[in-house]
Amino acid sequence: MNGDSSGTGLVAEPDLESLRQDVERLWSPRPTRELRYSEAKYRALVEGSFDFIYVLDAEGRFTFANCEAERLLGYTPQELLGRHFTDLLPPEDQEAARRAFHERRTGSRATRRHEIRLLTKAGKSLDVELDTRRFALSASGLYDEQTFLGTHGVARDITERKHQETRQQALQQVRDAVWGMVGVGDVSRVLAAVHGSLTTMRIPFGAYGVQVVDEGDPPSMGLYMREDSGDVSCRNECIVTDPEGYAAAIMAVWQAGEPVYCADLHRQPSHHVRAELESWFGPSRSVMDAPFSQGVLTVTHAEAGVYGDDDLDFVGELAKVLSEAFHRVDDLQQLTASAKRYRTLIETPHLVVALLDAQGNFLYISPQVQRWLGYAPADFYYDASMAERLVLTEDVAAYRMLFAAPAPGEPRREAECRWRTRTGEIRWASLSVFPIFEQPGDEALHRVSTYQMVIQDITERRQIEEVVRASLREKEVMLKEIHHRVRNNLQVVSSLLRLQSADLENEAVREVFANSQRRIASMALIHEALYNSSDLARIDFEPYVTALVANLVDSFGAGTARIDMQVRVQAAPLSLDRALPMGLIVSELVSNALRHAFADRSAGRIAIELTDASQGDGFTLSVSDDGVGLPASVDAWESPGLGLRLVEALAGQLRARLHIDRARGTTFTLTRS
Repeated sequence: MNGDSSGTGLVAEPDLESLRQDVERLWSPRPTRELRYSEAKYRALVEGSFDFIYVLDAEGRFTFANCEAERLLGYTPQELLGRHFTDLLPPEDQEAARRAFHERRTGSRATRRHEIRLLTKAGKSLDVELDTRRFALSASGLYDEQTFLGTHGVARDITERKHQETRQQALQQVRDAVWGMVGVGDVSRVLAAVHGSLTTMRIPFGAYGVQVVDEGDPPSMGLYMREDSGDVSCRNECIVTDPEGYAAAIMAVWQAGEPVYCADLHRQPSHHVRAELESWFGPSRSVMDAPFSQGVLTVTHAEAGVYGDDDLDFVGELAKVLSEAFHRVDDLQQLTASAKRYRTLIETPHLVVALLDAQGNFLYISPQVQRWLGYAPADFYYDASMAERLVLTEDVAAYRMLFAAPAPGEPRREAECRWRTRTGEIRWASLSVFPIFEQPGDEALHRVSTYQMVIQDITERRQIEEVVRASLREKEVMLKEIHHRVRNNLQVVSSLLRLQSADLENEAVREVFANSQRRIASMALIHEALYNSSDLARIDFEPYVTALVANLVDSFGAGTARIDMQVRVQAAPLSLDRALPMGLIVSELVSNALRHAFADRSAGRIAIELTDASQGDGFTLSVSDDGVGLPASVDAWESPGLGLRLVEALAGQLRARLHIDRARGTTFTLTRS
């Protein structure tokens, strides 16, 4: 029944069709499906997360927790519902956490990140696993306009990150001590820093020590340990003699180069000799040994099995830092030695070191200049021309050349100059100038930044050299006079033989006298050559042989005028011991050729050739002619004449082999290899 409401007070009958449409619209399944889909999607994201996602009410009680809570804390999500968040915190962290969660009420300015520790269902702190197991919480407040409803957030496992940060801090403690070393003795500070590093990592230890190995002959080892006062001292030094002893065991670990862990020294076999180990480290059952460049780091504990793989790994890293420390010790030792050498160099009385700019102005000059020249270093700083005014005028050009633009790759320039002291004395100095370039490309452009100059007083040396030179000049004069007198005496002997032979009627005897004269003349020529030479120890063989051959041709008369004499020498100047026998050999062989080789003709050729061997002091000397040749019936080695026997004897004196070739004329060859 339809009612009319106009002025009747009756309620109108509802429009059933409109009501049906309203119900269908309100109860349509489409919005329900969308809501359920959205809820399922976000629930999958939350439950599938590896982070602990939670919601707290305004009082701080859990109203939601995802399944990750059970993996991390041992609580199921249902067990956390209704619990207060402080139930999961260690007592010492609760006050700080309350303040942090209270900030959730302050809105957008609240701190969004904190790091706290959580307790497991078993009541243990999560740092048990890796000593510092923690979580970072990110939380935000829930608000309905200005009404605080609660907190939602994420707890993320940062255990590994915190562990690595702590690990790096612990290692950095030792590195800081390494690079804080200013002397070799500071290595004790590095070893003391190991204590703080182990403590930071919460690695339990009863004692620790560093065994420094020396591979000398015999090898030795020193044990350095921390005293009760905190100082580090050498507890023991020993020579490695017993192959079964403690020191030998440490040497073996060091040579193997790998960390070693014995969990129970009392029950497990170990490289350690227990009695010797405990005599230094005290009661020990757990032992870690980590080798480094100079030795082995040993950490011990009185209980068994207290160390894990991560502890052994960290001690290995700590040992590597100790390698840096001992490399630093080596560097400091070299630096100390270098500084000592440099200081000794600077403080040498006869050595002055200076630094000049590119224009030649003195930036530094060592104090020894005052002892050397009588002028203070400041005199050079205030007067740029000081050095040139002190150098003698004759040597100024050489001094200036030291600072000319250096050629690429020219490391230094040197010169010797005379300097005038304040008192007017002349002092000799050897100068070495080293150009210094700031940038790598400056050398190619000849752009010098500064010059380093080293000045050495050589006055005494120059004086000694002058004395030696004067003595040598005197001895040269004496030697020249001796050679001159020997030459004159030999000529006198030759003249006596000539006068004596003039009264002889026997032609054979006269020939013997003539041969003797020629031999004496060859010896006299050598002394004459030495007398005229600037080198009194050696003689140039080519002009000597040329003069010798010319004398021989003259002595044999006009019949030899058409004989072509060829002299070819490719050898260094000869000593007197070698030149004299060679001259006699040439004299004998050329005389024989002039006498016999050209009996049937008036022209011919005689060649003398001397060459040095490519290595050593060997040589080849040949005398050849194109004459009739030595008859086959003549045995040179059994010759009754003195000439060939003399040649053979002189060849033996020169330690040379004599060979005769009769193929074309006659060739005598002496060879020394």
